[in-house]
Amino acid sequence: MKRRREKGTLIIALLLAIGLVTWTGGSRVVQTLARGGMARTLVIDAGHGGFDGGAVGATGTTEQDINLSIAQRVQSLAGFFGVSTTMTRTNEQALDYDPSRPVRDNKVADIKAREQLVQNEKNPVFVSIHLNKFSDPQYHGAQVFYSSNHAGSRALAELLQAALIAGCDPSNNRQARPAEQSIYLMKVLTCPAVIVECGFLSNPAEEALLGDEEYHKKLAACIVAGYLQYDGG
Repeated sequence: MKRRREKGTLIIALLLAIGLVTWTGGSRVVQTLARGGMARTLVIDAGHGGFDGGAVGATGTTEQDINLSIAQRVQSLAGFFGVSTTMTRTNEQALDYDPSRPVRDNKVADIKAREQLVQNEKNPVFVSIHLNKFSDPQYHGAQVFYSSNHAGSRALAELLQAALIAGCDPSNNRQARPAEQSIYLMKVLTCPAVIVECGFLSNPAEEALLGDEEYHKKLAACIVAGYLQYDGG
């Protein structure tokens, strides 16, 4: 266990060193670190978008924009390490949006489109990026939730959680937990699937961090570090 923690810390350090300098991607110099991910496709899901902006912080920080920024950086850095990736949302718009439809119908269409994108991949691993919000502003810290439909989901979530703590906030004592069954994609996807709540917009200090693109790079480096250690099926 100690050796695995040390390996994870080294990977995070390397990712941060690379990620904070360049996000151009495309290099194959360090593909060997991605040995477990080469046969899989990392499906990166930027939560919300378009008509569904998600949570909003006290100063107006919007979840959907931050989710996309982090997701784009995850894709770029994962690609640098030779990981096959795809994005569910590549811009500020929701998926399969029709302005003539009611909001509820558009929400259903959006989530179904994300499901279909995952199902179209031969061997996907689904990582959905979100932000948290709570009525009490004291709460803070990233937390990862996993689907119960695949044994690999928990292992991946625990690796991501450990990487986020080591790389972003060593004082964070949160643990990876099962996702609520009311979350549609966590209920229906049968591949390894997790939700990464990258922090609380309701916490003033964390909202300020989440508004900083340099912190997005740091979060992305931690997410990729956790994924590179994942050996699940």
